[in-house]
Amino acid sequence: MSVAENIGFGMKVRKVPKPEQDKKIAEVAKLLQIEHLLERKPGALSGGQRQRVAMGRALVREPVLFLFDEPLSNLDAKLRVELRGEIKRLHERLRASIVYVTHDQIEAMTLGTRIVVLNQGVIQQIGTPAEIYERPANIFVADFMGSPPMNLVPAIHEGGRLHFAGGQSLVAPAALRAGDVIVGIRPEAFLPASGEGQLRLRAVSVEHAGSDTFAHVELGGKTITARLPGKIKVKTGDEVPLDVDLDAVCFFDPKSQLRLD
Repeated sequence: MSVAENIGFGMKVRKVPKPEQDKKIAEVAKLLQIEHLLERKPGALSGGQRQRVAMGRALVREPVLFLFDEPLSNLDAKLRVELRGEIKRLHERLRASIVYVTHDQIEAMTLGTRIVVLNQGVIQQIGTPAEIYERPANIFVADFMGSPPMNLVPAIHEGGRLHFAGGQSLVAPAALRAGDVIVGIRPEAFLPASGEGQLRLRAVSVEHAGSDTFAHVELGGKTITARLPGKIKVKTGDEVPLDVDLDAVCFFDPKSQLRLD
């Protein structure tokens, strides 16, 4: 069938009058910017165009709830970004509810108004993207949400400081209980130090990504990631002086894996 026949197939089965079918097909095609494709067959469409047709077939039914099951998983990176934006604009125009299943954290963070994080079918946390990212309920959510993920490093809280294996330490919040703790630091919570810095960490490897520099450094016997401005000059083997935004640090119980408030 042609694109127009594909979009209108459900209406045809329900015996919707032809003039109404044509009107809805035209409206949806304009919304999805596929008006020029209406006479084409599936074999003449790209992956992104086929996804738009699939969305069009759902849209003409005017449902109150959409279910998107990993709709962008088989597309290349550039097309995923493009269609992600289209789905977001579509939601803003229609004001319909969308349940969107994805393994891609970026899709979840950019598209969702509320996120449900599942692990083996068990809900780990429900919240806004900001709540999920800034205050993960447990170590699984902290490690899963974010690209690169949160750095999770064991430490001992003693004498008002967090002591890491290897001799490095940080000031600890006054309310934090003493003893073993897992310290969660987002890559962007590391800040280039103008002087000695709170930490001096050796760069194991460095990735320059234009606007960002990802320095993979050693802390507490682990290799972790610091996301620094692209203009920072860091080489593999350098000892990098870093400060840490302590307001952005999370703490987890090593046994229960839950965040410590």
